[in-house]
Amino acid sequence: MFGGETGRDFLAYGEHTRMTHLSPLRIAPCGINCGLCIGYLREKNRCPGCRTDDAGGLNAYCARCRIRQCEDRTGEYCYECAGYPCKRLKHLDKRYTKYRTSVLDNLREIWERGVAEFVEQEKARWTCPQCGHTLSMHRDRCLHCGRTW
Repeated sequence: MFGGETGRDFLAYGEHTRMTHLSPLRIAPCGINCGLCIGYLREKNRCPGCRTDDAGGLNAYCARCRIRQCEDRTGEYCYECAGYPCKRLKHLDKRYTKYRTSVLDNLREIWERGVAEFVEQEKARWTCPQCGHTLSMHRDRCLHCGRTW
């Protein structure tokens, strides 16, 4: 129906997708905004995001993510590493272009402007103009109202 969801799944996104759920705590070390991920936005079996203390709650992909678990990173974000940008990060950046996201651009914005301003910029970019809910980077339609973007 909408990006592969059934009608029932589509309605299950509900109020959780309001913009209040985007915060600096949802920005992964690699620069991905976990608050825009379909795994985080869904109601059932919701992924808590990369910065959770509950690694058991992560979806399988994020749980085994080598960037999230990187021992070479010396700070909160990958750009603080001496080897930045590493091969893994470049590969991730290339993969995420299909989701209209560049982790390298995100990290540059965080470094230049700070994470709080980056999140405000993300809120403006990823808000559905029709209903005001958060758009998922993994879908081309709003999970709440179905508007194509």
